[in-house]
Amino acid sequence: MKKYLIALVMIVMIMSCFFGKTLVMANEESDDTVYNRYYTTIEVEKGDTLWSIAKTYYHHSGMSVREYVYELKLINGMVSDEIHAGNMISVEYYAETPGNPYIK
Repeated sequence: MKKYLIALVMIVMIMSCFFGKTLVMANEESDDTVYNRYYTTIEVEKGDTLWSIAKTYYHHSGMSVREYVYELKLINGMVSDEIHAGNMISVEYYAETPGNPYIK
């Protein structure tokens, strides 16, 4: 009886170590990337629309493209979707570190 109890305790200890290590490894591999919000000013080019600009910059914002277009209009004090080549508009973008990843 004592041998079985010792064996059971050993099995439980080994399993605890194995599962504990597995949980720690799984936690280390999780993607907890934090994206910070930054602002920059861009020049509108021929053929650009608020929607095309939104599709470029909305990634990691947690917003849909439609919501991002609304946000662009708020940031820039716009009442319509109309923009023209040569206009300068402010956009927000999300990145892990400072620096606009969309400008090469």
